[in-house]
Amino acid sequence: MGYRLHRASWGKGLATEASQALIDRGFERFGVERVQAETMVVHAASLGVMEKVGMRLVRTFVADWPVRIEGDEHGDVEYAITRDEWVADHHKAASRS
Repeated sequence: MGYRLHRASWGKGLATEASQALIDRGFERFGVERVQAETMVVHAASLGVMEKVGMRLVRTFVADWPVRIEGDEHGDVEYAITRDEWVADHHKAASRS
């Protein structure tokens, strides 16, 4: 999963809403078994989006990118959610309603 938003669109919940919709659609309609996303450790907003949509930290790693960008020296993270985790999260949410 990946997305890029123009800076004017940051902080409005669009990434969270779109990410949740993609995850839900993948599990509900397309038989997806696992959704994963990666970002740089320094991208706190992206980390927050992944956590809000129920993804869990899988690993932290340092990639050997051919073109270095500011912040990549801090490493990257992989987050993921499986179908089983998604189902369990939805059952918990439904029981709270």
